[in-house]
Amino acid sequence: MNRKAFTLIELLVVIAIIAILAAILFPVFTQAKIQGKGAASISNAHQISTAWVIYANDSDDLASPLATKTPGPLNFNGLTYSPWGQLLQPYLKSSVITQDPLTTPNVSENGIAVNLLWPYRPQFGYAFTVWSPLTDLFNASGDGKPVPSSLTAAAAPGDTVVFTSRKSRFTKDWTITGTIVWMAPAVAPPYCGGGPSYTQYTANTNVNPQSTCAISTRWGTDGSTGLIPEPTETEGQRTGAVAIRYFNKSVVVFSDSHVKAMDPSKIAAGTNWDRLKTSAQITMLDKTKYLWDLD
Repeated sequence: MNRKAFTLIELLVVIAIIAILAAILFPVFTQAKIQGKGAASISNAHQISTAWVIYANDSDDLASPLATKTPGPLNFNGLTYSPWGQLLQPYLKSSVITQDPLTTPNVSENGIAVNLLWPYRPQFGYAFTVWSPLTDLFNASGDGKPVPSSLTAAAAPGDTVVFTSRKSRFTKDWTITGTIVWMAPAVAPPYCGGGPSYTQYTANTNVNPQSTCAISTRWGTDGSTGLIPEPTETEGQRTGAVAIRYFNKSVVVFSDSHVKAMDPSKIAAGTNWDRLKTSAQITMLDKTKYLWDLD
């Protein structure tokens, strides 16, 4: 019985066709995978937003502080400490909701179980300068003297940022030794009076409400100066720790509870920010378009 085998040319043609199809389909599958994770990220952000609102309903309409010295499962700088992620735990189904499905969850540190650690190491950052402005970084109580805002204080709730995607803990975060003032649960606003990246702890936001800016974290090319290693651009190197994992966009929660993915230039609306400017070159152009204040 005669059998006809494939010639070498025919085999090469088949292999070439398979390679072409793989090259076409692989990006499609990758994009679909990211879209699925993006949908999960938006879902987590929605749940955090709901918990934040319920917390305020139980707290005379006041937003969660960035952090308090309320005892929690972990201490920080030798002090009792509960950041917003821990304060919202009674209203969340699970601590894993504080992690962003678009990236790898933060890993255990010092043998601490991740279910305890994640509320302290969230992958969504709080716009604390709007909702829990720090008014005295070196106050005697060591908490930065947060003054939580009323949820009804926002003139345009649909245009007021509450949370965004945040960099992971692959790089550390700034703190003030001997206090609970720590940037791990926070993201920085795009505008900070044009102050340098890390030389001015006392720089203020110069908007309503007035707040001390994020510690040594800014938007701009030098926004992560001093962190070793610096985060990648996707992880918020030039965007104040606001991560842009979702097709170069960040998942953003607004105070009316809607959530959407936004390009960093849209998140920085009202300023002249672009990815090539230093923090000192960022200025306010139009406060009516700015998303990081209560006006």
